[in-house]
Amino acid sequence: MKSRSDIDALIDQLRARLQALLDAHPHDAVLDLFADEAKPLVEQVPAEFDADVQDRVHRMLVDAGLLPDESPTG
Repeated sequence: MKSRSDIDALIDQLRARLQALLDAHPHDAVLDLFADEAKPLVEQVPAEFDADVQDRVHRMLVDAGLLPDESPTG
């Protein structure tokens, strides 16, 4: 995984996987399950994209209601 488009594709796959997990499992189990799914992306992302990927994954979890929105506007 080297390019922005590779990362974008993996983020899209994670978003779809998160929805599938939400549909198939109790809400309180999804965060741990999703962490396992996201781990390869989060651990292997090039340094220049790390902050962006962390932010996008966090935003996904906030939007799904799995984490509180702690942003200044949230």
